[in-house]
Amino acid sequence: MTSIRNAVAGIALGSVLLALQAHAGEGQRPTPPAQWAQYFEQVRKAEAITDYEARCNAYPDLPGNEWRAGSVQGRCSILRKPKWSLDDIDRLLGTPEGVAELERGFAALLDAHYSDQSQRDQIFVTLDEFDDSERAGEVARRWLALAPKSPFANTAAGSHYGAAGWEARGTRWARETSEDQLRRMSELFAKAVPLYLRALELQPRLSVACYKLNGIGRMSSDALQTYASAHCTKVDPDSYFLALERNVSAEPRWGGSDEQLRRAVAYAAARTDRNPMLGALLGAAVGYQPSLVDDPGAVVDELVAAARLGPSAAQASNAGRGYRSKGDFWQALVYLSQAVRFHPDDASNWERRASLLFDKLGDAEWARSDLKMALQEKPGDSRSLYQLGRITQAQGDFVAARPYFEQATKGDQRQAAMEMYCQTYMPPDFEAKVADSCTRDLVTEFPKGGEGWRLRVWTLRLMDDPGVLEAVEQFTRYAEDTQLHRDALEEIRDWTPDLDRLRAKRDAAGNAAQGKK
Repeated sequence: MTSIRNAVAGIALGSVLLALQAHAGEGQRPTPPAQWAQYFEQVRKAEAITDYEARCNAYPDLPGNEWRAGSVQGRCSILRKPKWSLDDIDRLLGTPEGVAELERGFAALLDAHYSDQSQRDQIFVTLDEFDDSERAGEVARRWLALAPKSPFANTAAGSHYGAAGWEARGTRWARETSEDQLRRMSELFAKAVPLYLRALELQPRLSVACYKLNGIGRMSSDALQTYASAHCTKVDPDSYFLALERNVSAEPRWGGSDEQLRRAVAYAAARTDRNPMLGALLGAAVGYQPSLVDDPGAVVDELVAAARLGPSAAQASNAGRGYRSKGDFWQALVYLSQAVRFHPDDASNWERRASLLFDKLGDAEWARSDLKMALQEKPGDSRSLYQLGRITQAQGDFVAARPYFEQATKGDQRQAAMEMYCQTYMPPDFEAKVADSCTRDLVTEFPKGGEGWRLRVWTLRLMDDPGVLEAVEQFTRYAEDTQLHRDALEEIRDWTPDLDRLRAKRDAAGNAAQGKK
């Protein structure tokens, strides 16, 4: 029996480990092609800078770009730290002169938005601190209670409720969004709208409020969107954020059209001399339809053309996905690095690049660094935790990988994370009791998952449990068309003598039980 178990142990995760270890390599960073060596040297040097705006400005620009003068510096300025953090605002609210100081400070920031290009749109950045978090809600409500006639306090509270509404809705298409999500979104938007309207009544030039109203109107009310758009255009025609909302509203998915989107981009292009950061929006029309194609590799040229028109994280990310799909992994890394550059506070950009680095380029350490950045921006992100687990497991440390997979089971990577979590109890350090429980739970929750049944087969096989017979039937039924599963099925066919023995063992136990009755 020992020899059988040793043989099975060699099979149980052999294919998986070989695949994972092939990614990990020997810990040496892969060498980029000569034409990209200097580019990536500059990327790595820039990424040692912790300040997001300074890092963005230190990055090398995309080769072959047609970006408008000043657009990069303008786009990087959006990454500047806010004038006041939530803690700063909360601390000021606790002092005798704090409310008045905040009012003067925000009024000055609003004036600078219109008069000082270096401060352009910074009031948007600062008020964006009031996100959907409980902390933001607490500070906003405290500020509003102390200063009910402050347009900035009203906007802060509206921003919190509005952000919570968007979070409640989620990011899926309307047809994939539940009625409960839409109901909760509407409830929160209903709290935000009067606060924004009050803010505009108190300070009509506070375009942050009409920008936020426009987004809510796009989702829920044509009349509100029309009002907000007209007011925004009147008071602040050159704002980056308002032009961005104009682009989004013009997209076909929001009821616009390709022609409307082209006109929205033309609107931004005509104003880049007054606000260079609008140049970041110029690839939107060219890139929209190609971004919807199932295989981005088939339209990579169009996606690249869009990315070269303006310094945009979204367009660069789409081009990077296109090159990855096409199999040009170094080019993909070039563009995904630009996505990280311009939108480092989006965890998905870090995770997407980490996946490329690990799975296609074999750079486990750079990938690990990216995933830590992703988790810094989005603690508990299941995709990043899952990837960290894979890297750790591939480097031979199953036990250290286990907590990453376990945490990842709490998110949208649950099935894949459960599969990998169960694997951590497999050979070379087989823990039968836990592996049995884990794989049983896995196939119970995901009864049609081929990988779950493969793991169940090997667990029961190692335990010399006749239950392996049913598990083999289920795995045969649900096995996926992958090399790993084809190899597993081929291996199982060689087990016939031993499976016959287990069948006899099962039948004998059944007959004995029947005899006792």
